[in-house]
Amino acid sequence: MEQFIYYLKVSLLSIKRAPLPYALTVFILSVGLGVFFANATFYYQLNSDPLPGKSDKLFFPMTLTPYDCNDCRPPRILSYSNVQKLAASDIPSAQAAMYSSDGYARLTIDQPPTPVVIRITQRDFFQMFDVPLLHGSVWPDDNGHHQVILSRPMALKLFGRTAVVGESLLLDDRNFRIIGVLDEWQMLPRLYDANGRNHLTANEDIFLPLETGYDLNYLSKTNSQTFDDTDYRQLATEGRVGALHQLQYWVQLDTAAQQEDYQQYMQSLAEDEKAAGRHPAPINNQLVPMLGIVDYFGDDPGDIKAFALVTLLFLVVCLFNASHLALNRYLSNQYEFSLRRALGASRSQLQLQMLADVLLMTVFSLLGALFIGYAGVSLMNALLPQNSLFSTWDLTLITALILAAFTCSYLVTLYPSLRASFGSLNQQLKE
Repeated sequence: MEQFIYYLKVSLLSIKRAPLPYALTVFILSVGLGVFFANATFYYQLNSDPLPGKSDKLFFPMTLTPYDCNDCRPPRILSYSNVQKLAASDIPSAQAAMYSSDGYARLTIDQPPTPVVIRITQRDFFQMFDVPLLHGSVWPDDNGHHQVILSRPMALKLFGRTAVVGESLLLDDRNFRIIGVLDEWQMLPRLYDANGRNHLTANEDIFLPLETGYDLNYLSKTNSQTFDDTDYRQLATEGRVGALHQLQYWVQLDTAAQQEDYQQYMQSLAEDEKAAGRHPAPINNQLVPMLGIVDYFGDDPGDIKAFALVTLLFLVVCLFNASHLALNRYLSNQYEFSLRRALGASRSQLQLQMLADVLLMTVFSLLGALFIGYAGVSLMNALLPQNSLFSTWDLTLITALILAAFTCSYLVTLYPSLRASFGSLNQQLKE
């Protein structure tokens, strides 16, 4: 340990002799790492698994095409009647239909209304997507209830506290009782609603039973489509039997056997509907896993991928420039290295000296990269506010940055290290 501390002191003395080249090397590395890390932050968050260990068990079934077409995919949103047919199976461990809508909430009629986003869904939603409850419980069944569940931020906004179970609020001037409040929760990316890049948005404010949503004629705010003369203003009646599509539907299939059985169930259902004349297109059932839903819908944000690739190339250019500066530093200190070898320093000792240089450069470039990375994330949040949810840093990202800084610092000093350790001693002393 004392020997390594000595190597660190020698490295600091070397820096003092030529501070400008060293500062330029650190600056170039910091810029390359910081810019790359800022973009890698968004790329990592957008492509992360929001439910590790469970996402491979959640699937989005699509079937029962209500129009005539050749080699086409079934609609990415389902009608109420089709969801009821899919839900008739007892194969899934859990299943939930859902959509989102807009509304206004307030505590009394005298208060100004607060705009809210409503997730209209079924009770299994909370179990399937590991939604944590801080207070209360979910609905006892999938029937209609004038009961709502609030997100924690919405409870604080309306009441100033979270312990509000049993109290009431006005949702679009209809009275609802609060039966639950969520704990801190933000699913990123929000893959349960990947239709139309909605997975990039924040979680909803209020959760309402699906049957109540239809009873009260809440239309989807993101995507709805009708394939007959169904009146979308009559969800409670026509919306339940017509070809009005607005529902997303998820099932939990825990085993490969369940997945195979459910695919067979979808095939049988499509064949029955085809025989009844309600499925004119060729059968093309889809059972898409959660982690593949964004790619399947074609809503993957290519701008983040492009930025990540460009900044990776920029980092490579910075490495070449920093390596060139490090080589110049080596040439200016070449006689010192040669003298150490002449006095008996082994190649392993010279490598330890270089390792001390690498650690110092890692510390300095890491501090610079953190500052530049934070500035880059803030700039991207300003330019792309829809991606601001994905700008958080966690332990994995910080660890990756530390490893990247160490690796880049090592690569920058690798060639000088090899020259110092394995070059011709006579030639080095002559130079």
